[in-house]
Amino acid sequence: MIQKVYSHHSSSTGSSSSRKTLDTRPRSRTLSLPPPLMIPEAATRLHYLLAYIPYHHPAVYYDLSLHPSTVERYHAPNILSESATDPPMPSLIVTCPFLNWELFITPSMDSRRTYVSVSDVFHSLYSGLRKAVHPVEYEGIPSLDVKNLVDQAYFNRCKLIGDYYAQVEEHKKGVKRVDFLMGRSRFLGLSSRRGDSRIWELNVS
Repeated sequence: MIQKVYSHHSSSTGSSSSRKTLDTRPRSRTLSLPPPLMIPEAATRLHYLLAYIPYHHPAVYYDLSLHPSTVERYHAPNILSESATDPPMPSLIVTCPFLNWELFITPSMDSRRTYVSVSDVFHSLYSGLRKAVHPVEYEGIPSLDVKNLVDQAYFNRCKLIGDYYAQVEEHKKGVKRVDFLMGRSRFLGLSSRRGDSRIWELNVS
């Protein structure tokens, strides 16, 4: 049975009634689907020789001003050839609060590896920090105090060279990026930064 409702309307000419029919048909309902489930990516982990752990001694002793052969004396080649990260990465970017440059870590061309190894990290850091500083970059040092610390690191680094003639030659090459660490050349490890698995921060002391 169809239900009917009535409503009373007034007008200037009088009153009248109008009849309306109640719609009893079922109405379609729009279903809202839940958002797709977002599965977070697994965190990238560093090799234990590279990982920075606050308030702990680093797993490897390495002076960034020296050739990585100093590390290779104490760690087996098979360990140093292991992937620097888990999962393996084809390249890494390393930054440091004391440096104005990003250091790019890539696999050694001689190794034919498709991933960055532990050894690649040490060698790339060494070669990246051995680059000479351009005079414009040197003049861009923010203060005289910082410039004095950079100069002192440069002189101290040259003095550590045992051979006199090699020391003179190194002195002629001028300030290098490693001197911008201002004597903080001990490698403490890498830590994650910016939530990007390709960007890591170099910790030194």
